[in-house]
Amino acid sequence: MFTQIVINKKAIEFNLKQFKKLVGKDVLLMPVVKSNAYGHGMVEVAKICDLNSFVSRICVVNLDEALSLINNGIKKPIMILSFYELDIKKIKTAIKHGVIFPVYLSEQIYFLNNLAKNLDGGVKVHLKIDTGTTRIGVMPNEALKIAKDITELKNLQLEGIWSHFASSEDDFEYTKKQKNTFKKVIDELEKNNIYIPIKHFACSAATIFHKDTHFSATRLGLSLYGLYPNEKSKKNIILQPALSWKTKIIQLKNIEPNTKIGYGGSYTTKTKSKIAILPIGYWDGLDRKLSNIGQVIIRGVKCPIRGRICMNLTMVDVTKIKKIKINDEVIIIGKQGNSAISADDLAKQIGTINYEVIDRINPLLPRIIV
Repeated sequence: MFTQIVINKKAIEFNLKQFKKLVGKDVLLMPVVKSNAYGHGMVEVAKICDLNSFVSRICVVNLDEALSLINNGIKKPIMILSFYELDIKKIKTAIKHGVIFPVYLSEQIYFLNNLAKNLDGGVKVHLKIDTGTTRIGVMPNEALKIAKDITELKNLQLEGIWSHFASSEDDFEYTKKQKNTFKKVIDELEKNNIYIPIKHFACSAATIFHKDTHFSATRLGLSLYGLYPNEKSKKNIILQPALSWKTKIIQLKNIEPNTKIGYGGSYTTKTKSKIAILPIGYWDGLDRKLSNIGQVIIRGVKCPIRGRICMNLTMVDVTKIKKIKINDEVIIIGKQGNSAISADDLAKQIGTINYEVIDRINPLLPRIIV
C-alpha cells in the first residue's frame, strides 16, 4: 500500500497520562473514539485504551460503533454519546455486553426498560441535558420529570447525567453559564432525592481550561490524539501528536518551462522543473483546497503542491531536491528531518479546524500502530 496512516501508540499513552495527572485519581477518564477515532482508526485506538489503566470507559457516537468495538473484543465499558435506532436485536446485544446508553427522549427510556426485562442487571443510562449547545438533550426544565420517570422503571439504572460545552476553549463566560445551568439541574434533582453518581461535562478544552467542570468524569476527545483545542491550550499541557500520514513517489518527470500541470492547467511552470507524482488525492482525504498552496515533505524538504489535487493523484515540485527517486517517502502530516507539517497547518491553509483535517482521512486507508 503506497499510502498509510501511522499511529504512535506511545503518543496516545503519553496523552492519557498527561490528562490523568490533570484530572486526578478520583475523576474518571473516558476517551472518545467516535468517527473512526477522529481519523486515527477506531478499533486500533480502542484497543490501546482498553489496555490502559487510566481509562475507565470508552465513548462512541452511536450503537453501530459500540457493536463494532464489542465484536473486536473491547472489554472496558462502552458508552454511546449521541444516537441509536430502536433496533431490538442490536440493542439487546449491546445491553448484554454492558453498553451504557444516553437518554433524552421518553421513547428511549421505555424502549430500553422493556428490552432489559429478561436480561440480568438491566441497563445503565446517562441523562443528557442541553445546557446551551442546542443539540440533543433534555431541556433543563424537563430534566426532573424524565429523571423521575427513569427512577420509577425497574430495569434502568440512572448512572449518569451529563452535558456538552459549546465553546469552552474560547467563550469562558458562556461556559460558566452552561456549567451553572448544569449545577442547577443537579441541585433540583437532589432536592427531590435523585442522586446520580456519575456527572460529566468536560471535553478536552474544558478539562484543560476549567477544572471546576471535571465533576466525576471527563471525556477526552481531540487531545487524546495529541491535538490542541487552540493555541492558548498549548501553555497548559504538553501533548504528543499520534498521527502521521505518509505516501510514496510513484513517478518523476522533468518538465519544460511554460508547461501546464493538472486539471484546468491551474499551474504553469516558470522554469525547468522536476515534478513528482503521488498516489494520493481528495478520495484519500487530501483536501482539494490545498491545490497550489499546500506542501508535502520529501527527504526533509518541504515541496509545494502544483496544479489541482486530483481524486487519486497529486503533483509536487521537487526541483530543489538533488537526490530523489521513485518510492521515496512523502509526508503529508508528520515530521521528517527538521521539517514538520501538522493537522493545524493544513487547517489554517484551507480555513477549517484540525478536527476536520484528520477526521476526513479516508477510513479505508490502513492504520498502522507503531
